[in-house]
Amino acid sequence: MIVTYDNEVDAIYFKLTENKIDSTEPETDRIIIDYDKDNNIVGIEVLDFYYLVKKGLTLADLPFPEDERLITSQYFSYPVAI
Repeated sequence: MIVTYDNEVDAIYFKLTENKIDSTEPETDRIIIDYDKDNNIVGIEVLDFYYLVKKGLTLADLPFPEDERLITSQYFSYPVAI
């Protein structure tokens, strides 16, 4: 998994696989999910990420595969330096 964070706009992207993105679907107005041709999640983008974490967004609110949850959990503590 590759994680990129843009501090200027408080946006984070969790790239879960190297698969080519076939479609992008908004989960909410601030959570966007990228899918491959087989409908597997390629990446998850969260806009206003740390704002949402401060307001109660948790790892359980996002569709991470089970094997990525432990690695990803570190980003849900505020403040976090990336």
